[in-house]
Amino acid sequence: MATQEEILAEPRLSEEQEMILYNIALRQDELGREPTNVLLSKIENDPKYQEMFDREFLTYQVYNHGGEGAPVVASLIVTLKGMRYCIAYGDEIEPRRPYDTAGNRRDNK
Repeated sequence: MATQEEILAEPRLSEEQEMILYNIALRQDELGREPTNVLLSKIENDPKYQEMFDREFLTYQVYNHGGEGAPVVASLIVTLKGMRYCIAYGDEIEPRRPYDTAGNRRDNK
């Protein structure tokens, strides 16, 4: 299990990756550890997601309840390490979000 010191010693994710991870973490926290569902084809072979999987900030489970040719869904889950990353850098990530946690539009200029 990664400590905050170990997380801070690693290179930072890109701003886009941080925003993805932070938004999934917020949603997951608000809904009681519920995953964020996306099409598997959206995250497969996508370097921004792959890096987060490789660095163990994000994981996913795949399921397909449809028949042949039905889209395959990936349930994205922020790991404990990913949550700690969001906590460590949250003060820097939060102001970059276009909306605050109450849903109010920010004027990021």
